[in-house]
Amino acid sequence: MPIVINREEKVTEICEKAFIEFTEYGIDNFSLNQFIANHQLSKGQFYHYFKTKDDLIFEVMSQKTVEMMENLDLFISSTDSLREKLFKFFYVYIDDSEETVRYRRMIFDTFHLYTHSNDPKVKEFNKALYEWIDEKLVAFFVQECQNEAAAQILKNLSATADGMYIRSLCVEEYDLKAELSRHILEVEKMLTFFLDR
Repeated sequence: MPIVINREEKVTEICEKAFIEFTEYGIDNFSLNQFIANHQLSKGQFYHYFKTKDDLIFEVMSQKTVEMMENLDLFISSTDSLREKLFKFFYVYIDDSEETVRYRRMIFDTFHLYTHSNDPKVKEFNKALYEWIDEKLVAFFVQECQNEAAAQILKNLSATADGMYIRSLCVEEYDLKAELSRHILEVEKMLTFFLDR
């Protein structure tokens, strides 16, 4: 009797192993042939689940991004302080835990793949991600910021964080964590001004 393999579980298993290798060795040094050999897969098995190496990279990134978003929901709901909520919302840029650092390294390594992609799947994922971010930013803080100007400041903070991230890719000595942390504190002051009115 043939062994039944759950496709979703197998894809997740392969992605977990690939994530470790991507973040340990870097995307540019990742060898698909070596990966297949290291994890006792045949090429046929691999191509049954993924069309290309880029398809694997996208699946790993999307799974890890969804995982980070789910963690974010838990982080935000566990605090009442506006400052803590802001810092937790942008933890992917400033947290130093091993898992977050690995994820951030993969974002850095794959940035060029997703900013210039013509793949409709990638474009749709990016669009949905930014819609989710804007929706969450406003929803998380709506109880404190029942003011349209305050809500707009929060949405702009996301774009500013992305701009700072891009700068950190271009300027080696740019301290993303310090700069974004400083900016979050400034935004908190602005939001507090609106809340006190």
